[in-house]
Amino acid sequence: MTTGAAGQHTLQVEEPFATSLRRGLPLVWATGSGDDLTATLGWGEAFRATARGLDRFGTLDDAFTRWAARQGPDANPVAFATLTFAHDSLDESVLIVPELVGRWAGGVLTVASQVAEPVGARLPRPSVPGEFEELELLPGTLTRQRYRQAVAAAVGRIADGEVEKVVIARDLLATSPDPLDVPALLARLQEANTASWTFHVDGLVGSSPEMLVATTGDRVRSQVLAGSAPVTGDVGLDDVTATRLAASAKDHAEHAYAARSVAERLETVATVSTRDPQVKRLRRIMHLATDITGTLHGPHSALALAGIVHPSAAVCGTPTDVAFRVIAELEGFDRGRYAGPVGWVDAHGDGEFVIALRCGQVTADGTAIRLFAGGGIVAGSVPSDELAETARKFLPMYEALSPVDRP
Repeated sequence: MTTGAAGQHTLQVEEPFATSLRRGLPLVWATGSGDDLTATLGWGEAFRATARGLDRFGTLDDAFTRWAARQGPDANPVAFATLTFAHDSLDESVLIVPELVGRWAGGVLTVASQVAEPVGARLPRPSVPGEFEELELLPGTLTRQRYRQAVAAAVGRIADGEVEKVVIARDLLATSPDPLDVPALLARLQEANTASWTFHVDGLVGSSPEMLVATTGDRVRSQVLAGSAPVTGDVGLDDVTATRLAASAKDHAEHAYAARSVAERLETVATVSTRDPQVKRLRRIMHLATDITGTLHGPHSALALAGIVHPSAAVCGTPTDVAFRVIAELEGFDRGRYAGPVGWVDAHGDGEFVIALRCGQVTADGTAIRLFAGGGIVAGSVPSDELAETARKFLPMYEALSPVDRP
């Protein structure tokens, strides 16, 4: 163990990333692969804040700012946060500052603490992996048929001029007789989804490919994903699919709503530049992607910016207020933190928040996880095609949860 600046104690351990994940049940933020894999992990709780309602972003941001100010001028604590999609959700939005923060990179876990007690005595020992067993997969609120009906209803409302785009999601429940091995789930998610951000915050687990907002100093960036097509692994076939996606009027229309919604909101606080859409390929699916960058006009934390941008049309629709109401009517369930922002922020305001996609919420007893997936519905959407799209979006979580390829 060494002592760093301002009395900070650090411990370095050479170990695989999967081993670091098995040290208790850490908060997790990870991305990349091989030598480029980097992660931030947190253990314990030095501070927790919760919020509900329209001002949940501001409530959590203010609570963290006040707490961080009491830690002294040399401290720069990091908070993990997960916020609900809807302001009227029964679930809480949560911000957690861990007692111990670890950085994993290059095969080394570096853990820092301001507490005089040796870091090694407070860092949990790695647990032994459990047996990788098949889970029971149950329909959620919307069965396949009910999802098709919801999409058809959304298309009808679009044709009637009530809404231009609306995102309809469905849920599944994976259950086990024993508590889920969340560290193993996180390790498999990260290994298979290296171009995404793998996260675990207060039982919300997933690997999202969509960066909602990230800040460093006065710089802000976002990457909007909307419009999709399958990835098969056959390079030639996927090249043809990518060309078709890039030329698809329907997918470009869906994507334009999402990109415009983020850019217009960021323009209220920053000078913004937007690139033309490109095709982004992931392991199981490809998307149209638009990169948005900008310079902030004044100080705004990453959490505050997430509140400005959320909900984007990528997960809600256009117009936002109408789409929000249609979602509640056609889905018929509380999304909780699915499709809400999840990420981290430090006391300087720097941070990263993705949209909570390709994810699930672990139940309180730890023996089940509720999975979510959705699709953007616009004029011309076909219910069976949209159902297939949600099935593809379930795959990252399903494959990380199951030792078999398909149910």
